[in-house]
Amino acid sequence: MSMQGADVNEAKSPRVLVLAMDPGGGRRAEVSELAGYFLNEGAQVDLVTAREKGWDELDERVRLHQLRPIEARHPLPWLERALVIRAPRLVSRPVKRLGPPGAFLDRVRSRISGTIHRRLFLPFYKHVRPLLLARLARRRVLPRIDMSQVERVVVADRTAMTLGWRLARKHKDLTITTRRDKDLHGRP
Repeated sequence: MSMQGADVNEAKSPRVLVLAMDPGGGRRAEVSELAGYFLNEGAQVDLVTAREKGWDELDERVRLHQLRPIEARHPLPWLERALVIRAPRLVSRPVKRLGPPGAFLDRVRSRISGTIHRRLFLPFYKHVRPLLLARLARRRVLPRIDMSQVERVVVADRTAMTLGWRLARKHKDLTITTRRDKDLHGRP
């Protein structure tokens, strides 16, 4: 009789860690297919992602670790929302009640807030986000994964490269790759 995580000979199943922090739609399908393949080969699969939606095709046996709720509570995006969106909205709320001139000023405030968000914060955050997600994953997700059991780490997108690089520095004997080869013990 086989227990989950062990085969008939009581040997532990290999574990595969897939890092897909911010994959596009086509990439999510590839990652889901790859995870399904590793599951069919008898491996346990952990998927670390910051993308909340779009994992409908993912096999239910995959342990999905989502960083998006943790990222949303991080001080950096929270502070940006508070300073750029919420504070100006609170300040302009009394003016909004003045009728058409107030509605116009509220639209101007909304447009300025959106411009600051798109033109200043997002270009900055695009560079900081991989570092932030790697740190969140190292602190919140990786302690729940037994890295001594992991055979292979697949880095599926550019945002996950930072975490993959840090794992490669820490676990020198671990196979960490960007190739999506369907082989548990593939080339490093």
